[in-house]
Amino acid sequence: MRSIHLQLLALSAALSFGATAIADTSINEVFTCQIKEGKTMDDVRAANSKWVKFMNANVDGDIGSSIVTAVVGNAAVGHFLYVDHFPSLDTWSEAKSATEGNDEGEAIDAELGEVADCSENRLYSSEDS
Repeated sequence: MRSIHLQLLALSAALSFGATAIADTSINEVFTCQIKEGKTMDDVRAANSKWVKFMNANVDGDIGSSIVTAVVGNAAVGHFLYVDHFPSLDTWSEAKSATEGNDEGEAIDAELGEVADCSENRLYSSEDS
């Protein structure tokens, strides 16, 4: 589910040249997801918590993740967002490759794929104002 996408690798390479210019920003990757039949939000939370723990044990950086559900608006049953928080583009890039060749990381990615279908993702740069 959170495996490396060719487009994101290209984006990472392109943005790495400007990393110094956005050093005071944070990076947020947002996944649009639908829970799979027979799974619960508790399953989603458990898998996501494993992912956060794994990332922080294997990547140098303070990585976090939120599970976002609609309160008002399009509140389709089982629809949610993962919003993964990275302190820098470099940390995001390291996280993208952390699971490759790592049995525990690959198992967590597989578990994430078992609980939800994530149809798209976007990478955002954010700054406080």
